[in-house]
Amino acid sequence: MTPRAALRLLHNEIVQVAGCTEPAAIAYAFRTLIRHLPHPPGPDSLLARLHISRDAFRNASTAVVPHLKKPGILAAAAAGCASRAADFNVFADFDLPLARRFMKNGDWLRVVPVRRNGLVVALSFNADTQILLKGRHDHIERLVVDGRDLTPRPRPLPPPPRLEDMFALARRRDPELEALALDFITRQVPSGKGYALEDQVARRVAGRMAGYAHPVMTITGSGNQGIFLGLPYRHLYRQRGRDILPAVVFSLLAQVHLSHKHDRLSSECGLATKAAPALAAGLAFAGGASPADIRRLFRDIPARIGPLPCEGAEPACGGKSRRALRAVWPFFAAPA
Repeated sequence: MTPRAALRLLHNEIVQVAGCTEPAAIAYAFRTLIRHLPHPPGPDSLLARLHISRDAFRNASTAVVPHLKKPGILAAAAAGCASRAADFNVFADFDLPLARRFMKNGDWLRVVPVRRNGLVVALSFNADTQILLKGRHDHIERLVVDGRDLTPRPRPLPPPPRLEDMFALARRRDPELEALALDFITRQVPSGKGYALEDQVARRVAGRMAGYAHPVMTITGSGNQGIFLGLPYRHLYRQRGRDILPAVVFSLLAQVHLSHKHDRLSSECGLATKAAPALAAGLAFAGGASPADIRRLFRDIPARIGPLPCEGAEPACGGKSRRALRAVWPFFAAPA
């Protein structure tokens, strides 16, 4: 993998977003469809049907939508109908009074959970106006407005990095990749002053699930996993400066690598299956680990954490992040 390919892949996987990404995907579907209509529909004129995969339904049903301070799919859809944002960060800018009008009576929205894994959000206003998000939270698989196919045709993304790619790219010290890594950690949600690192991560994850409106740097569709990677590395960056950036590059690539081996959304918590092994791998790389060592970490870290089922996007995710981070502590201490 070339640095240019890695950079393009990571730019697509790292997105700044306020709020939980499953409700944001629902809001993004509404916002995208509505902004293509000549006249935005109001609460009294809109009829919408939303088919949503069970994994996305679970998280969107429990996460609190920023500013509205309400959990659930109706709140996400209402914010999307009132959003002014042009990108995936839909909760960053929306008309709060209008969203509340959409919230008053939910008869305009019919939600249909479907037996699909991963991320699937299929929204239709009628047979000729519909949108499908699939795979990545912001990936538009199909967009049809008044019978016209408006589906974007982006260039195919590079394949996920292999283990040898991670080593080669992190050792190369490519300026653009390290600039992206530095941007990721410095633009991450700020840590709370006066708290130990473990507490900072847990508080930020729990607060985000409870509707904290500060945007976070998400990776592979997860803000919690972005916080889990970003705050420890920002702590190390204050201690070691740019010397820690190769480890950050390694962890970001490892996160993408592991997200292609596991579903982005599943019944297992991604903090255990992806973010914790990715963080441990970057820190172990900084300490001189071999490819065989990293392969063992990818297997052993989830086993150390133990079963960590995903029961929805809720403040209890903060406790899960604390448990996952404790499994990484031995590697975190090594390069510091």
